[in-house]
Amino acid sequence: MVDKDEMKDKMGDIKTSVSDKKEDVSNSINQIKEDAQNKSDDMQEDVGKKRTQAEKLLNDIMNSIKVKQVEVGKTLSDYTTALQKPPADIMETNDSIIIKIDLPAVKKENIEIGITGESIDIIAKFDDESEDEYINYIQKERSYGETKRTIKLPSEIKVKEASAKFQDSVLTIKLPKIEKEVHKIDIS
Repeated sequence: MVDKDEMKDKMGDIKTSVSDKKEDVSNSINQIKEDAQNKSDDMQEDVGKKRTQAEKLLNDIMNSIKVKQVEVGKTLSDYTTALQKPPADIMETNDSIIIKIDLPAVKKENIEIGITGESIDIIAKFDDESEDEYINYIQKERSYGETKRTIKLPSEIKVKEASAKFQDSVLTIKLPKIEKEVHKIDIS
């Protein structure tokens, strides 16, 4: 027969052992929670670094796209400017700006010139060729109808002294520049 005192001792030992095990498990759980929190903090820090790197990369890509967009816009602008009709040469001398424009098959009375201090508008009306229903154009590049060309002037001009001449299908416009006054200062 088992003695009551022995049983109490064994029960006390079991209780102590269970209590120790409970404390060990609790400590292990707390350590696991702490490790998990540290790993979570580390992961959030890594995510933050990677997000910052990704944002920087995205910003670099967007800036590069913006630069390329400006370059493409300039190229398109240059291309469309080069294709403006009628073609013109713009020359500058010390006292005037000279513009020469080719206007083949245009009559003098079908040309209009409008001038402001900063720009000049040239409107020319090309006669339409009669269309024959049996003709199939493979390529049609010559101007027909009305065309308008606006040219920005590089300097101010004397609008009332402007002159134009139309000879051999070339319109030549001479625009005298406004002379800038130079004030001399006496040095004492």
